[in-house]
Amino acid sequence: MFRKGFVAWSDNRQKHIVALVKFHPFATVDALVKAKFQHLAHHLVAQSTFQNPNKSKGPAISGKMYSLGWCNGFKSNTKLAITGIAEKVLHDRKGYEDLQKHVPKVNTFSGEQFKNLFKHLFDQVQVQYLGLEAPALSPNIEHNPDGFTSHLLLTMDNFANTSHTDQDASPYYFVTWLPINKKTGDLIEEDLDSVLGGPIIIIV
Repeated sequence: MFRKGFVAWSDNRQKHIVALVKFHPFATVDALVKAKFQHLAHHLVAQSTFQNPNKSKGPAISGKMYSLGWCNGFKSNTKLAITGIAEKVLHDRKGYEDLQKHVPKVNTFSGEQFKNLFKHLFDQVQVQYLGLEAPALSPNIEHNPDGFTSHLLLTMDNFANTSHTDQDASPYYFVTWLPINKKTGDLIEEDLDSVLGGPIIIIV
């Protein structure tokens, strides 16, 4: 299964695509790219230690969701806001500040993976956002792919919440699932049977 991909359609007529899913075994991934995935996993686990679960993605049925940060894509000169709980940050302020220096790199890598997943869809999103003159997607998006990342969420549990419809500028979401040790952030490259988690369910 992990060497294949599939298209999820809204119904048997196969006119409306709900999701594009691709699986990539680490054995076939370039060593440099795999190292970036490892950095991403360590980074997200570290970020979660300075946060409380996000309450805005509810009502949550199960699991916990954390927010790495967000930016307002329709106001000029806005910057990415980073999430952190003051009480937790005070325990290791320097560690927290050092961690945030890596956020632009994480954003860029996430954007590159979205582009690599499906270039045509990436181009559609670019055209849509440029037409709206949304600052979050700059004209040089080809060289600045992190421009699309306006809200980054992460979970390391069986997260589920009630179905909802977001009236966002773009109807697309990009999701990366990594098999990791959620305590250390280390990638699990073999014995995927030891990776715990529930099924992926998409409700249209």
